[in-house]
Amino acid sequence: MTMMKRAQKKPHASADVTRAMSLFFTVRRIVRTRLAQGKKYDPSAWLHIETMKFIADAGGPKMKDVADHLSITAPSATTLIGGLIRSGFVTSSTDRRDRRTSRLVLTAKGKNELRRAVARGTRILNGLFAALSKTELAAFTGALERLKEASGE
Repeated sequence: MTMMKRAQKKPHASADVTRAMSLFFTVRRIVRTRLAQGKKYDPSAWLHIETMKFIADAGGPKMKDVADHLSITAPSATTLIGGLIRSGFVTSSTDRRDRRTSRLVLTAKGKNELRRAVARGTRILNGLFAALSKTELAAFTGALERLKEASGE
């Protein structure tokens, strides 16, 4: 059975969906609070990290790819990437096959910052995920992956 067919089964009870949504937003708040670790939460800091992770994983994406991945407008992506370029984390280079196209690449400084931030986030969130067994964490991750696939992302 494909992921899409599985997702098209009989709808869940409204109360179950409402509970899942509420828990999702509660856990999201807990994650954000833990990542801030007592400091004022800066959502752009983790948006920068997610953007750099996408650039690293995508292997030279275009600005449009970043906008699509983050579900933001092209001007918002341009502003976001502009800040990362000014910080020295990202550079824009001309595509070898199509000189009209620019590709985004992490700099050495960006790679180091991404590695540091991911290690910090992993250390912080390891405490939260410690409440789950290995099996439960695998099931949680699997459920998130299925939701992502079912949405077409």
